Amino acid sequence: MPSHHAHSRCLAPLLAGLVVGLGAVSGAAAQDPSDEVEGEVPESEAPEVSPPEPPRRRVAVLIMATGGVDPALAEGLGEVLVGALATRGGLTLVGREEFQAQLEQGDAGTLECISDMACLGRVGVQLDLVEVIAGTLARRDERWVFNLNRVDVHAGQIVGRVFREVEGDLGAVADGLQTAIPELYVPPRPAPPEVPPAPAEPAPGVLVLSAPVDGAEVSVDGALIGTTRAGVLRHELPPGSVAVQVAAPGYHAWQRTVRVLAGREVEIEASLVEAYEETIHPLVWIGGAVAVASFATALGLGVTSQQTFDFTDSQRMSGDVLRAELVAFYDARQREAITADVLFGVAGLAAAGALVALFFPERRRVTGVAVLPTPGGVGLLGSF
Repeated sequence: MPSHHAHSRCLAPLLAGLVVGLGAVSGAAAQDPSDEVEGEVPESEAPEVSPPEPPRRRVAVLIMATGGVDPALAEGLGEVLVGALATRGGLTLVGREEFQAQLEQGDAGTLECISDMACLGRVGVQLDLVEVIAGTLARRDERWVFNLNRVDVHAGQIVGRVFREVEGDLGAVADGLQTAIPELYVPPRPAPPEVPPAPAEPAPGVLVLSAPVDGAEVSVDGALIGTTRAGVLRHELPPGSVAVQVAAPGYHAWQRTVRVLAGREVEIEASLVEAYEETIHPLVWIGGAVAVASFATALGLGVTSQQTFDFTDSQRMSGDVLRAELVAFYDARQREAITADVLFGVAGLAAAGALVALFFPERRRVTGVAVLPTPGGVGLLGSF
């Protein structure tokens, strides 16, 4: 396949012809029709005074080669672009050589400058330019690719842009450049109205809660957010006031309203209080049982202690009753009476102790449940 350098040698005459043709067209357009009239102007006719020409605008035009394209091809197409722009009139065109002389750089420095708005502005001011039309020419497979930018030197911005992919020879590229010029001067579309950005959401705050219990459940506004680990819980919350509740088995629930600030940490300490339940003291049951048993026994002994010796008819008629039997019988009754009196005393003391213990309930630590306040009193949370 022939190289790009071979293409440049073959197509150089074509580019020269295009430039000459465009120059001839511009010369013909600029020729004064009065020059075709033969003879002198009659003295009686006063010469027409032409209005002063408007100041010509200085515009730099250059195309740089990229992607392995021969720089001579890009320079030739740049001359084609200069010739096409000359037909618009009112322009003083500055080519690549004058631009590079002012820049004091070669092709590599020029290629870097046309992509830098600050560099274009500096050289444009030095050359008294109004605009710079700069672009690149590249080769992709079987297609030519060129990109042109029209830069307003004083505004420091691109006011026109054309990108084309052309298939064919350099003649097709030259035609594409000429048809691209009107597009460079199409007024840019007005920028869409700026939509005010949506207000940024405030940064969340961080709740840092410490508790004397590991595994305590922490809720915010009634929703569980986690449990304490090593006695600490960290959780992000939106700014605002929140109700924080901490519950742990064996402790009364802790509640507090906390104000969370955006982007800041709020440290709080939950002071959990151990929960106890009150039950009837065991001495009440023991004293009651002793009192009942003692009273019942004493009552039975008291009844039996009142018994008398029962003589049979034969003993009463014969008088065959031993004194020892009578003494033994009444001694037993006396002992029963004394025991009954003692048991009555024990029953009284036991009843009094049970009565006193009733006013001193036993307090036991609640384990396995958490005590939560409710509208009607307290509730228990946990397993039973």
